Amino acid sequence: MSKENTFGQDLDFLRKHEEVIVLSNGDDVKLACLPAMQGRIMTSAASGNEGQSFGFVNYDVVASDHVSPVLNLYGGEDRIWVSPEGGQFSVFFDPGVDMDFANWRTPACIDTEPYEVVAQDEQSVDFRKVASLTNWSNFTYDLQIDRKVVLLSADDVLESIGLLSDGLRFVGHESQNKFTNVGDSPWTPKTGLPAAWSIGLNKPSPNATVIVPFKTGPVDQLGKIVESNYFGSLDESRLKVDESNGLIFFLGDGELRSKLGVAPQRTGGRMGSWDADRGILSVVDFSMPDAPDGYTNNLWEMQDDPFCGDALNCYNDGPNDSGESFGGFFELETMGPALALKPGESGTHRHRTMRFEGERDALDRLAEHVFGVGLDVIESQVGL
Repeated sequence: MSKENTFGQDLDFLRKHEEVIVLSNGDDVKLACLPAMQGRIMTSAASGNEGQSFGFVNYDVVASDHVSPVLNLYGGEDRIWVSPEGGQFSVFFDPGVDMDFANWRTPACIDTEPYEVVAQDEQSVDFRKVASLTNWSNFTYDLQIDRKVVLLSADDVLESIGLLSDGLRFVGHESQNKFTNVGDSPWTPKTGLPAAWSIGLNKPSPNATVIVPFKTGPVDQLGKIVESNYFGSLDESRLKVDESNGLIFFLGDGELRSKLGVAPQRTGGRMGSWDADRGILSVVDFSMPDAPDGYTNNLWEMQDDPFCGDALNCYNDGPNDSGESFGGFFELETMGPALALKPGESGTHRHRTMRFEGERDALDRLAEHVFGVGLDVIESQVGL
């Protein structure tokens, strides 16, 4: 691959445009987050300023003076989103309009509006935003978003994955995204329920493979393994389901708009990716508390069941019908459950990202430990 910007170069660029908060565990392990961009973790590093920058930074959009009324895709390896995106309780469509791309727009509180910094130390920073969101059915959620970003210690990472060895360099970070009902009305299934949604943007590569473990079992008990027909069907060059190992593989090349989703009954709260060109193994863990009201459904249609949605999604960017793309990247996305909250009540979604680089043998052992298969198996799956 062509030479890419280092973490230090990305940091210098971002500082020319916005305030950047850098959390660090010494000279090597760092992350950069931006209050003006909803407290998103824009990028991180395991090898200091001269090392790889793991997050996807959309230079053109960050540097642009133009603010889109639809979506400003600045990038970021952990950014806050709000579900549902589609359906009768969508917060991405004005009340009563047709659910098509011409009417779709991103709420400003997760796109363009800054968040207040309410606390900060060397390893964490707390952000806050109070907002009102009106859904398609004309019900308004008055909510407070409290977002805590934490740079994980080695002990935190070891606790998550259960194995660390010589030959690895790594960085881990977590966002804790709490929604509080600060209005006078309860949020109920009849009015619609919001949910926290965490999205991580990754640099694309012809040899980047997403890995999603799933729970095996009969369809009549657990439902279908994966929903993948969001933008058209995918062949085995882009999507494979390995039922013997309980793994879904998905190509993250940024060349074809495609998406998959996995229902909560099929996931154990983990996924990841292997970028063979850059030598980056990523592991994403997320919280899965009891969900008595289900998970929000994000399909752009009137829904028979608005609370039968996915617990995780993976998205690969690519040209749309007009030949344009959002920038070329792939996403690892996790959902919190639908939040039926009375005034004053809160719900929190935790999203943890860990990036590893170093010697191939050490990365191979880690992949085998975390996903049950080594790097050779992963590389043999899709598009390779």
